Amino acid sequence: MDVVVSALSSYPEFVPVVAPWHWKEWGHTDPGGTLAGWTSGLDRQAGADQIPGTLVAVVQGVPVAAVCLVEGDMPGHDAVAGLSPWIEGLYVDQLARRHGNATLQMSRCETWAAALGRDVLYLYTERGSAAEQLYKRLGWQIIRDDHYDAIAVSVMRKHLCQARR
Repeated sequence: MDVVVSALSSYPEFVPVVAPWHWKEWGHTDPGGTLAGWTSGLDRQAGADQIPGTLVAVVQGVPVAAVCLVEGDMPGHDAVAGLSPWIEGLYVDQLARRHGNATLQMSRCETWAAALGRDVLYLYTERGSAAEQLYKRLGWQIIRDDHYDAIAVSVMRKHLCQARR
């Protein structure tokens, strides 16, 4: 099956699909937030011509994955203040997992960041998770172990010269 990866703004009808994915997965980290607020925020960052932005993977007219590129992440956490930009919100729909969609989304996001003139990317993920293992396989390196949002996390970095090969 052909996968099309594009700016979410090319598929505005998918914002109401992607936002609930993110809300379900990470909404607990935003106690004052709402699904409507997250949907509005995602709609504002749906383009891919600048940061922040969002990419969506589409198979046969159906969204299967999304990933965001933002200037900063881990708000209020001084240890990573000033690091930029960050990949956040990589999500692959349950039925589309184990088909290379996460790897494709990460690759396209890295290429996009490089095209915007960025040399390095950051992300954080739960320490010891399957996501951490995926990122390691994709060439990401742990630069610090930490605690954030009441979980043990790994802060990771990738130099984009690796993404251009």
